[in-house]
Amino acid sequence: MEKMLTMDCDEAIDYIRKNVKIYDNLELSYHRVFTPGEVINIEEYDCDEDRKSCRVIVQIQGENVGQSVEVDLESIKDDLIEIRHLPTGEEYPTTIVIEKCESELE
Repeated sequence: MEKMLTMDCDEAIDYIRKNVKIYDNLELSYHRVFTPGEVINIEEYDCDEDRKSCRVIVQIQGENVGQSVEVDLESIKDDLIEIRHLPTGEEYPTTIVIEKCESELE
């Protein structure tokens, strides 16, 4: 059975850092973009003292599209709408509905 979660954008990015692995299927919905595909790589690093980065590289699924895209989740976090994660070997996905981040209220 599909698991439905509601999180703010920071919690959702933390979920990706801790739970998404290479070869998992991931669908990102942000702004007006839908990015479904297989995770090729996840990179994390600190840009400076105040900013972290979490980049996900996804091989796009589709008939006519055969490319990969790199998405810096920290830079688009205010635009995240929904994340759907299907771990390799699992039958049911986890869907995360994104609430507004605290940073938007400041």
